[in-house]
Amino acid sequence: MMSRVIVDNPSKRLLMANPRGFCAGVTRAISAVEEALHHFGAPVYVRRPIVHNRRVVDRLSAMGAVFVQELDEVPKGSIAILSAHGVAASILDEAAERDLRVLDTTCPLVARVHRQVADYYHAGRVILLVGHRGHPEIVGTVGQLPAGAIIVVASAAEVKALELAEDTPVAYAVQTTFAMQEAAGIITAIERRFRDVAQPRSSDICYATTNRQSAVAQIAVQAEHVLVVGDEMSSNARRLVEVALSAGCPRASLVTGAERLDVDRLADLQTIGLTAAASSPPEAIDDVRLALEAQGFRAEEVAGRIETAVFRPVSMAFSPSVGP
Repeated sequence: MMSRVIVDNPSKRLLMANPRGFCAGVTRAISAVEEALHHFGAPVYVRRPIVHNRRVVDRLSAMGAVFVQELDEVPKGSIAILSAHGVAASILDEAAERDLRVLDTTCPLVARVHRQVADYYHAGRVILLVGHRGHPEIVGTVGQLPAGAIIVVASAAEVKALELAEDTPVAYAVQTTFAMQEAAGIITAIERRFRDVAQPRSSDICYATTNRQSAVAQIAVQAEHVLVVGDEMSSNARRLVEVALSAGCPRASLVTGAERLDVDRLADLQTIGLTAAASSPPEAIDDVRLALEAQGFRAEEVAGRIETAVFRPVSMAFSPSVGP
């Protein structure tokens, strides 16, 4: 265990980005698993990681949650919890066929995108979905509609290469955890490529992603190295590293916790920035902060946007179509 010997050096700064860590959607999803365990008892089954953080998954597993890849691993009639990233419509159909009692923790902001693409489809538009292929949110959004109704684009070059006439009526939607600056470039390419483009009433990129990316850019210009507390499987964590580097920080890296810090290398720096992905628990952030304070860094809270969003808790009542 690392001994905590605090070195007092006021010139060594640790800039704490605000906001950082859990967002309302993540809190809602985790709380749903905890409440289900409390209400129904163990085991409850969770399809895929409830959020993209191994520490969170391990803690819930220890409480009695059983994480599975697919619903055919869940005993018939059991409680099945769907992750915050959202799922394809076929997953809900499968749950009904297996008489599973489903609790859907899809983030309300992701659910909004699902409704949005359905509206575009019924309006007869070709839907361009800006995002990373294979990400669970993209898979779930594409799965809301028949095959071929949505085209995923991940770059401006892919937009230019689309085999669609310029007068094709199109619409676009964006993965909620996509990098703001990157999305802006792709959207510009869509608007230049097509004459008839329908767009969301407001940005699809969620408020938490936007706020955390803005906050990390703010500290990146002052820091020699930015640390992002998060999991490798977290898209929003990886984007924060990219944003820090794009903002001008010489170095930025992703760490799961204090145990992954190269404290000897960091100890030679004068200013470090610290932030965390929306799926990173507070205790992981605190562990990193304490480890750096032990190396003589003095934590400074950097002013940022105050988040007040609160989502309605996931109901513990089951729909008749998916269980008793």
